[in-house]
Amino acid sequence: MIQEDIENVKLGSRQLLFDFEKDKAKEQAVVMSCIKNQIEKYGHVVLDEFVQYVREVHDLLDFTIIQNVFWLAEDLKFHFRIDGKNLEARNVKQTLIQSIEQSVKIVPNKSVTNSVFQDVQRLYQELSEENGFDDCDDQYEFARLLAKKIKGWEVILKSYKSAAQKPFFPCEKEIDDCMRFIKKISVKLDSFSLINAFYDHKERVFKLSDDVKKISEFYTQHLDFWKSLIQSFEAFNDNLSEFIKDADIVAGFEKLKQILSSSAPYNMIAEAKTLQKKMTQQCRVALSAIIDNMIEETKAHLDAHKAGQDLRNKSLYSLRTIKKRISEAKNIKSMNLCLIDAEEKLDVFWDKIKTSG
Repeated sequence: MIQEDIENVKLGSRQLLFDFEKDKAKEQAVVMSCIKNQIEKYGHVVLDEFVQYVREVHDLLDFTIIQNVFWLAEDLKFHFRIDGKNLEARNVKQTLIQSIEQSVKIVPNKSVTNSVFQDVQRLYQELSEENGFDDCDDQYEFARLLAKKIKGWEVILKSYKSAAQKPFFPCEKEIDDCMRFIKKISVKLDSFSLINAFYDHKERVFKLSDDVKKISEFYTQHLDFWKSLIQSFEAFNDNLSEFIKDADIVAGFEKLKQILSSSAPYNMIAEAKTLQKKMTQQCRVALSAIIDNMIEETKAHLDAHKAGQDLRNKSLYSLRTIKKRISEAKNIKSMNLCLIDAEEKLDVFWDKIKTSG
């Protein structure tokens, strides 16, 4: 073998990398047949010796042989072993790139007992919720289904990990716990190890599946609502709390904070929606009253400084328009912006009122 052939080995989803022609399928079948024959005779196969053997017998290129060996290993047809340790195809490739002389054995997968195999098949069927699940009698092929299931969970969790790290976004701990467990059960991806891992951790696998489902449902079905909930709390906490002192409203926002701070608020969505609706209406009433007070104070200043009719109309009209906007606002964030606008306009008009006198 030469290092260049190892460096050129492609791993991962072949459907995305290659167009499988019939010749490639035949080449892979030849390589697999040779592996089976050599294992039956010797119990294991040494990779560099195997490449030489297949080249001489079937006149295949070294790279073609090596590439198919790695593909078959990824398909869990057998596993690699270096210095007594089972390694994934990706790790073996890196090892050979660093040292092409390293001895690599191709070792057959052990088979689990029939009772363990059937138990994990039932577990897989429950996890997949497939009514017409066609039992897979080949342990190697079944292990590929388990590996695919693990990969699916991992992809889902990773897609929400960055969002879960933001303030008030839930599930960060749950995602980390799930990822650690996935790493634990997929340390070895040969069929024997993988099937046994599912069997030994059945309850935890069920919990993993349930957690992934809950996390996915939250971020696909409730994300927009959750963002609006955060905006409502932040609007009150950053500005409105200075103006609204009503004990019931303050208590409502404390409850809102508790919900937002929950690491797994799956069962609180309905309560949060009801609370947000209540808080929105209460803030609308409170802010309308604040604008009414601003209007009355502005009238008093206008009268005290004997302001002209034009200034009086503009200042009062602006505040009344803002009050109308509050009555039509759909959320607390929009109401907060109305209040900020009212404060800014009030400052401008008061300056004009003072100078008009």
